[in-house]
Amino acid sequence: MTRIAPLVVCVAVMLGALGSAPSPQPTFKSSTELVEVDAVILDKAGDFVPGLKAENITVLENGKPQKIQQFFMVSHDLAMNEGPAARDSTDSGETQYGAHRVFVLLFDEAHLANDSIMRAKVGAEQFVREMFSEGDAGGIFVNGGMYKGRLTIDKGELLSGIRSVQPAFENRQGILVPFMEWPHIPSEVDAVRIADGAREVTQALSVKACDEDPQACRNEGGAGQVENLIQQKARLYVRQARMMTTRTVQNLEKVSRGLAKIPGRKTVVFVSEGFFVEGERSTIEMVAAQAARSGITIYSIDARGLINGLSINPEALRRERSRSTAFDTGEDGPNILTQSTGGFIVRNIDEISRAFGLIVRDTSTYYVIGYQPDNPNMDGKVRKLEIKTNVPGAKVRARKSYAAVKLPPQEAIWGPAK
Repeated sequence: MTRIAPLVVCVAVMLGALGSAPSPQPTFKSSTELVEVDAVILDKAGDFVPGLKAENITVLENGKPQKIQQFFMVSHDLAMNEGPAARDSTDSGETQYGAHRVFVLLFDEAHLANDSIMRAKVGAEQFVREMFSEGDAGGIFVNGGMYKGRLTIDKGELLSGIRSVQPAFENRQGILVPFMEWPHIPSEVDAVRIADGAREVTQALSVKACDEDPQACRNEGGAGQVENLIQQKARLYVRQARMMTTRTVQNLEKVSRGLAKIPGRKTVVFVSEGFFVEGERSTIEMVAAQAARSGITIYSIDARGLINGLSINPEALRRERSRSTAFDTGEDGPNILTQSTGGFIVRNIDEISRAFGLIVRDTSTYYVIGYQPDNPNMDGKVRKLEIKTNVPGAKVRARKSYAAVKLPPQEAIWGPAK
């Protein structure tokens, strides 16, 4: 992904050779100087609100109103060209129809159980066959890098990339299995507290374990030895979980850096069961803020399918059972990534192609808002964003923050229309 710039040229050449040149892109003011925010604005029925103007929008950065310098609507839906949006010009007088899209599917193998990977691969293949349109560019991020090191418009190559996804040798559901075994640790939060030296938690769990199974307690050597066993189990889990999270964060950073050179909106579909976030929240928030600055919207698909939080069934061992989240605080990670970048999480859907359908629909029509911050100093800090509209009953979904960093030179992957 760090070499994505020269490979992007390959995509442009392929598009030209296939005669699939896109409609002209709107004229950007300098996107390396402006902060761009993609906003999805929906009415009470959940339908996109077309025809808005800049005066309908307020942009707040760290609570301060900003002057909008660029505003237009982008839609992949050609049918909208015949609707009200075609008759209602935006403030800049530019509306782009038939827009091309960039999709990167990031499979978080360390945080996907075998059944989740199989379910996700089926849905991803259906996405490529049925929802990946002519002129779209895509890539499959798997095993620490982009499949064949590039974006492509070739559906066959994307399908091959999806089929190359394999379970990690060790995954998060696997290292959670000992939580169900005696002596029990109720949750990841307890494991973190024990690993950090919370002796009262360890002692309480040891007493409970010995009450539940006195014979096992005697066999282990008494309550003191049970405490040692609980501490060992907690420390091992925290160490393994943090290593897995580090790999996930590194992968997200690779994708963000690689896509930063491509102007416009980029969609990253993060396929995962969630990951350990304790002690890593600030790092994850920064990764999300950097992605937002690069024009990336992250959507997450929970590949577990139907899940519940009502029981402590060891889902890693009983595939026929609906997946439990009783020990799981991993949803916090995808929540940070999606909310910060303007996307959303799709959960509790067994047919993953439906999840992809929801994402494709959402990422296909949106407004682009550009402004030059009152504070022009790109100091690397995270700045909070809030986008409001004066349209009664309308709701805005947009990125919540961005990292104030300079963007690299922008390199469009599609040439001008012929």
